[in-house]
Amino acid sequence: MYDLIIKHGTIIDGTGSPAYHCDIAISNGKIDRIERNISDESKEFIDARGLTVTPGFIDSHSHSDNAILKYPDMTEKIEQGITTSIAGQCGNSVAPQNINENMDEYIDGIGNMSSVLKTFSSFVNAAKNIPLGSNNMCFVGHGAIRRTVMGMRQEQPASEELEKMKLLLRDAMEHGALGISFGLIYPPSSYADTDELIELAKVVKEYEGLVVAHIRNESNMLVKATNEFINVIRQSGVRGVISHHKACGSHENWGKVTHTLRLIDEANAEGIEVYLDVYPYVATHTSAAVTFVPDSGNDLMKRLENPEERAKIKEWNKTMWWGNDYSWVQVAKCAGYPEYEGMFVPEIAKIHGKDECDTILDMIYKSNNQCSCCYFSMCDEDVQAVMAHPRAMICTDASVAKGQKSFHPRLKGSFPRVLGRYVREKKVVSLPEMIRKMTSMPARVYGLNTKGLIWEGMDADICIFDAEKIIDRSDFIDCIKRAEGLNYVVLGGEIVVKDAVHNGKKRGRLILKKR
Repeated sequence: MYDLIIKHGTIIDGTGSPAYHCDIAISNGKIDRIERNISDESKEFIDARGLTVTPGFIDSHSHSDNAILKYPDMTEKIEQGITTSIAGQCGNSVAPQNINENMDEYIDGIGNMSSVLKTFSSFVNAAKNIPLGSNNMCFVGHGAIRRTVMGMRQEQPASEELEKMKLLLRDAMEHGALGISFGLIYPPSSYADTDELIELAKVVKEYEGLVVAHIRNESNMLVKATNEFINVIRQSGVRGVISHHKACGSHENWGKVTHTLRLIDEANAEGIEVYLDVYPYVATHTSAAVTFVPDSGNDLMKRLENPEERAKIKEWNKTMWWGNDYSWVQVAKCAGYPEYEGMFVPEIAKIHGKDECDTILDMIYKSNNQCSCCYFSMCDEDVQAVMAHPRAMICTDASVAKGQKSFHPRLKGSFPRVLGRYVREKKVVSLPEMIRKMTSMPARVYGLNTKGLIWEGMDADICIFDAEKIIDRSDFIDCIKRAEGLNYVVLGGEIVVKDAVHNGKKRGRLILKKR
């Protein structure tokens, strides 16, 4: 007797091959048989007549490692069909962390955060047995490593400091990290020069890991930043992924992805292995401080409360492409002024009684830097161009909601949005090709050898949806709406989602890279 049989489905197996009709029998978390008209007994059946059956989606760029210890349900992941997330991105992994007064929280059954997050290995030891609503694999963050060794100092590391960083990186690689992530717009990762990045990438190469990067600039200096990352990959010999590739900022930057995609093609033709990922929105999302305060890692609060320093920050903003126009900025999270969440800055400024720049700086200050925004600074033609690239994978660039009601809708809607708006409506690529970008390609890039394909013997992580109806409903005003047209998600051989609603079963786990 099988555990589950999926009957009458239209299978897209993840390879990019055309769809075909077959049944799927599942036992012990694995795909056991793929045949027409399987008539054996089973504990459960799914009638997938008229529905598309694919491998579970793999989120190529996620931040859900920061939710594993306290929000293990991973509801927003699994409810959009994501059965595995690649986390620890943008240089900001949950570990390693310095021991300080902000980490004395004790989580029952896990331990004190000051010891749990001290190293990547201590985090793994605490997290590896926690049942999760969706699988996670993790990078270790360069920013986390550098901060642990050097704090927020801007200078380049002394030789002994670089060796300490390498030791923390080796600890991570020996305990299951995929590789290192760089977040080169975020302090202190932004303080590193190219040589430092190459030296750390060489350590990752020893373990046949990967290097991923939020590159140093995604606007005016996009081409230069892309070349820097390709050079890191070239000099270290490691494989690389450019995170959430885009051109943003002023309209003069739109279209630059044509150039950067050509650079990526040339690098791969040279024998360098470079991939990229993309989310399906024209708005970015990150902290307000990193956008509107130069060198935001340097005495941020003191500078914001000092009138002379604040005046300098305001003058700097006037020199940027937005000048005095903040109409493209929507507040997603603001701990100091939660009533402003979901509103655009000009509207907030009228309520706040100050100009738009001072309003933003006040929100950063009163929130103690717990303020983030959505930035409408991209064009859809660029999104489509990146998405269509043969080495582009799909991502959310998000964690989970963690109780928050206002956030970038990519947190809930990325994968259904791609299938509904970019495949069915805009026809950017075919459905089988897009499923490849969501499944077998990231599985191969990240070493998930038993995932990403509907083949006999593979893990039974499966999505079942109506290809004519699947669509995102989460938007920038009402962020919490679930997708439509996602009928079932199967994780580890068990049904965990029906009609886009998670049933609470936690069949996922922290997956560790094998050495």
